[in-house]
Amino acid sequence: MKIHAEFIVILIHMGLILVYAIFMFFGKSHIRKEHIIPLCIIPVFGPFVAWMIEYMIASGKHGAQSPDLARLALDDDILWITLRSFREKGDLVPLEEAVLINDVKVRRRSMLETLYSDPVKYLGVLNVAKYNEDRETSHYATTTISKAQKDFQLAIQKRAADAERFPDDAAVLDAYIEMLRKYIQSGLLEEKLLTNLRTVYLTTLDKKLAIVPDDRISLTEKLRNAVELHDYTSAFDTGLLLRKFWPEDEQTWIEVLRVCVEGKDRAQLLQTIEEIQHLEIIWTEQGREQVNPWMKMMEI
Repeated sequence: MKIHAEFIVILIHMGLILVYAIFMFFGKSHIRKEHIIPLCIIPVFGPFVAWMIEYMIASGKHGAQSPDLARLALDDDILWITLRSFREKGDLVPLEEAVLINDVKVRRRSMLETLYSDPVKYLGVLNVAKYNEDRETSHYATTTISKAQKDFQLAIQKRAADAERFPDDAAVLDAYIEMLRKYIQSGLLEEKLLTNLRTVYLTTLDKKLAIVPDDRISLTEKLRNAVELHDYTSAFDTGLLLRKFWPEDEQTWIEVLRVCVEGKDRAQLLQTIEEIQHLEIIWTEQGREQVNPWMKMMEI
């Protein structure tokens, strides 16, 4: 009787294995083919577990995706993980928070993810991260910053060459101006290099204004750039052009007042305020808030 029972168990086991082998042969199984070996070794329970796994997957009760063995095996290799998955969408820890978190792996992963996304967007944080106590985090941040600088320089060289070939093309000059503006505002440049680039920026803006004298964006940028270069005479002269073309616009007068304040020219400031009071300027609530501190000077 005992032999008969064991024989029945073996037959059942072989039957289950045979059915599952056919199931696997037609590509209906979610289990890899080499896993048939341990299923054969474990009587009845082996194929039973396999069928249970198939049922759970088919019914959607298996939860998330099957474990990524490559990710688990290479968890310490942060470079491999990032290169393999930097394009995948997911809930990522913001870089600002990652730098502050006391988790080396998170910090390193965030640094590398930044390398392959938009490093310019995180330059402020990267400048902090490059002084991080973790050498790998510091290295990644420094590498990212260097890459951003190189990308900017190559892009500017290309735009400069285009502008030299097509000096009268306003669209080409606009592309060059935009790239110079981005590099200036990036925070990547040291003081001397920044001053040099602002001088190039000013020259390029002048070329654009020679083609389109009433280009408002270029005039505003020229005024602000002159203020940063502490060339208040040029800034004020540019402000006069803004006043000529757009005398009723609040932004014109906000920019002119800013030149007076930055240049510490009290006489010119008071004269400008008095002029404003006799003009019909279209003010927004935000614009009035900006000029109110200066306008109150007339009450003193």
